[in-house]
Amino acid sequence: MFSNLNTRRTALIPVLLCTVLACAPCKHAQAQQDLVLRGVYEAALDLPRILFLLRHRPAGPPLTSTGQFEPHYGFLDTGASGILLSRETAQGLGVAIEPRARFGDVGVGGMEYFNVSKSLYMGIAGYNELQRASPNLYRNVGRARFQIKQAAAGLLGQGLDVIGMPVMLGRIVVLDAGATNRLGHFAATIKQPGESDIPKVHFKVALRLAQFSHPNNRQNIPPLPVMAPNPVIDGILMQYRGRASHGNWLLDTGATISLISRKQATQLGLMNAQGQPTKSPDFSLPLGGVGNMIQVPGFQIDRLIIPTKSGRRIVFLNARLGVHDISFFDESRQTMRTLDGVFGSNFLCASAKMQGLLPGDVANTVFDKIVIDLKAKILGFRLSQ
Repeated sequence: MFSNLNTRRTALIPVLLCTVLACAPCKHAQAQQDLVLRGVYEAALDLPRILFLLRHRPAGPPLTSTGQFEPHYGFLDTGASGILLSRETAQGLGVAIEPRARFGDVGVGGMEYFNVSKSLYMGIAGYNELQRASPNLYRNVGRARFQIKQAAAGLLGQGLDVIGMPVMLGRIVVLDAGATNRLGHFAATIKQPGESDIPKVHFKVALRLAQFSHPNNRQNIPPLPVMAPNPVIDGILMQYRGRASHGNWLLDTGATISLISRKQATQLGLMNAQGQPTKSPDFSLPLGGVGNMIQVPGFQIDRLIIPTKSGRRIVFLNARLGVHDISFFDESRQTMRTLDGVFGSNFLCASAKMQGLLPGDVANTVFDKIVIDLKAKILGFRLSQ
């Protein structure tokens, strides 16, 4: 679910300006020593990437399109409840599909239906792995069925593969945020709890796992693909011109921009009761992923405040947020619900201020590493030295 709110880094990198605005702590930090940041923009320069392979047997040869193993990467997406392979990847690797199965998933553009693969074993490796062409270095994360996109990539030319929560649950994700300041990739690796090289962090934010997928949708035809819960940050505070709004947001590393619901925007005075903007949007961006491509308005608010376990807060000044409702069927309550917000990768890595489809100013991130511990349910931030 909620996979890939992606405006595509490949469109950003070739036209980045030479001027880089540092996303540095504000000099006027509050007395309680909150981490106060400014200069974070609406679009992440990259999304987390991880290497993967597929096998029929745990120690069998990887599936290939040419007879010789070639590494594949996917976007590591905490907002995705499953694992989604593009039509191009599935066909190229000869992934067999369950002939009658169908699965409905919801995302930024609404509901979309997918084919379902036969069961396969997936292996993963860190995106910066130097021996990426050696299948023996890929850690087996289990056997499962995957979602297969029905439509071709079309004019985009390259299908996107989304590696979601089933490979992360109970494990620890480490993201190289600092590399994006140098226009490097937002490289990801997945660790087991207790491994010695997991980075220490300066700030810890509590996470809660919530179920967003809808396996009992009557339109689904089993066998169904693998699904897992997604992480949520509770108690995020927004402030704008004397108004405030609290919300519980999905942590979505697959989101290029961050979003709030129309209800949250109304509480801040950015929209009226009819869902119409009360002021001209500060920006507008197209978003694509599961469902259709859509255009969303965006606004700059005064403060976005993230609570941490130490009591110190992470405060983003002049935060830039899109406004769009993402609704899902809550099976536990048997009703439709709407997300309060989506906390995307633009708050984790280097970011760009968009002018249409092109980046204008670019802001560095103060974070060196992001650690998402999905066993302890902690989002960790390590500051650059």
